[in-house]
Amino acid sequence: MIPHMNCIFWPLRLAAFCGIGAVTWTALAQYPSSPQIAKDGTTVVLEEYASLPLSSATTGNYPPTINLAGQLGRVNFLRPEPTNAPLSASRFFVCDLNRNLYILDRTSKSFTTYINFEEVFPRFDNSPGYSGGLVTFAFDPDYAANGIFYTVHTELTNLPALGPTNGHLPNLTTNGYTTTTTFDPPAELASRRAVLIEWSDTNINNATFEGTARELLRVGFNDTSHPLGDLIFNPLTQPGDTDYRNLYIASGDGAAGETPGAQHTTPQRLDALQGKILRITPDLALRTNTSSVSPNGRYRIPTSGPDPNPFVSLALAGLKKEIFAYGFRNPHRLSWDAASNALIVDDIGLYSWEEVNIIHKGSNYGYAEREGIEQLFVGGANDGKTGSQVGIAFPSNSDSLIVTGLVSAVTPVYPVAEYSHRDGDAISSGFVYRGSLMPALRGKYVYGEITTGRVFYCDLAEMMAADDGNRLTIATNRELQIVFNGVKRRVFDILSDKYHQKGGNSSSGALPGGCGGLATGGNDPQGIPYGCGRADIRLAQDADGELYLLSKSDGMIRKFTAALIPPTIGSIRLTNGVATLIWPSISNQNYRVQYKTTLTNANWTDLPGDVTATGTNASKTDTLGVSNRFYRVKAQ
Repeated sequence: MIPHMNCIFWPLRLAAFCGIGAVTWTALAQYPSSPQIAKDGTTVVLEEYASLPLSSATTGNYPPTINLAGQLGRVNFLRPEPTNAPLSASRFFVCDLNRNLYILDRTSKSFTTYINFEEVFPRFDNSPGYSGGLVTFAFDPDYAANGIFYTVHTELTNLPALGPTNGHLPNLTTNGYTTTTTFDPPAELASRRAVLIEWSDTNINNATFEGTARELLRVGFNDTSHPLGDLIFNPLTQPGDTDYRNLYIASGDGAAGETPGAQHTTPQRLDALQGKILRITPDLALRTNTSSVSPNGRYRIPTSGPDPNPFVSLALAGLKKEIFAYGFRNPHRLSWDAASNALIVDDIGLYSWEEVNIIHKGSNYGYAEREGIEQLFVGGANDGKTGSQVGIAFPSNSDSLIVTGLVSAVTPVYPVAEYSHRDGDAISSGFVYRGSLMPALRGKYVYGEITTGRVFYCDLAEMMAADDGNRLTIATNRELQIVFNGVKRRVFDILSDKYHQKGGNSSSGALPGGCGGLATGGNDPQGIPYGCGRADIRLAQDADGELYLLSKSDGMIRKFTAALIPPTIGSIRLTNGVATLIWPSISNQNYRVQYKTTLTNANWTDLPGDVTATGTNASKTDTLGVSNRFYRVKAQ
């Protein structure tokens, strides 16, 4: 037996990734002076999946000419049909904020326009703002039988509301469609309205919509940003359950919270739908004995029985009984991990912190009095700053907020993961990974950074442990390294290359979006300049639990196809006294092989000459002496 051939080591610094139990970490009580999220060696492979048709927002006449200086396709969501739908294995649905709900053929990677919202809704508005247009969609849990799905789009407010037309969608029955009264913000005028529509497709076996549409809800917002952002159903419910087919809605604050004056309190107000997570029952015939009809008569609200909405019994003028949780700025993405029954919300911060929150019924998430784990100031000399940035101590004796309509003060719920604007500008969507292609990431919450394109992950067990009521307990963020076409690269650069290959010609930098105030106006944490612009990424998940990266800048969909664990020696061959060590590698990555002659020795010795990998496997030879040797390999 040759002892030095039998012991293979990973770097000790990676021990936390190699099976040590979940722990939680202490959050930074002081706003950091530098980036905090580091790479730990975990690497994922990213591959191109599909290229969206070029599209642009409408700034003049329709149809607009393609603006090659702007984003090439504003892909916002990718969703699979429910698995019991007849064509679910062969297609995805994808929405482009600019106007189109597409069907994506999973074999040919071709796109078919299912509904063009700009041609159907006369008041459709996709410009300006990052979130205007066809925002999101979701399938009813019983979609395979009833053909029902839901969409959110934005409309202009300077003209009277109008229902849909069917001149370009002839199989849409418009008879009986009526608009609803708008739930405008309680202070100041609305600049944009988001409209929630229920669609019933009478034939889900083809690529053409044919059926009816029904308007459920129309919500006004003070600004063109932060409208209704996402829709989700509880994946754990079955027919007969109290939460079955209840629709959860992420409602942004329309920039109210960051505005001094009367708008500022909107996210904390229980007489406003803005800055909330809402829960409604769209089916007017469902659970009639434990719910009440909404003020606009289009849906029901759980108001009694074993699981009512949390504030339905308050004596408050103008109370919005739809509220499930509150105190958010822009909770633009929802995900529900069925294995842990965790409803997770990513909330985009103002100037300092980005948040990952686990949602509890009736909880207050602090905004606009809190951001991240800190106190936030709006207006005055400290406008937009957090306490640690201006030397104001966090309230030590009474971490509580007064909410009109509630008898007692409320202690806010704090994020289970966060990062500062030293590491990015805006949190993207995320999912707990439950697929099979990347076993090293199972049980990790993987999410993105919109502007820079960085991809982070947290241990879900750490996140659940951090949901303990202590604001200083928080999960650790780590950054994934990305391999694309066999080479380790930044997502930002991958997107920049594709943007220019597709004809993009932004004058502001590598990607459209400019430099001003963005993290990409400077260097990444490794000191490498970005080159300006917004990657504008989102993540999506299919029915198998696999993850996709959507990017608006270059109008692309890419798929995560493998995870490369920190380097480990795969085999050792011995020939004529020369040992050849072989390990999986990343092209252009430098590796260092080390050895020691006894396991009791604390020190490792470098084999001379680092290895620069040229493919998916790298190797190093060592001429053996008389002593045993134990080897390990480290990525440099």
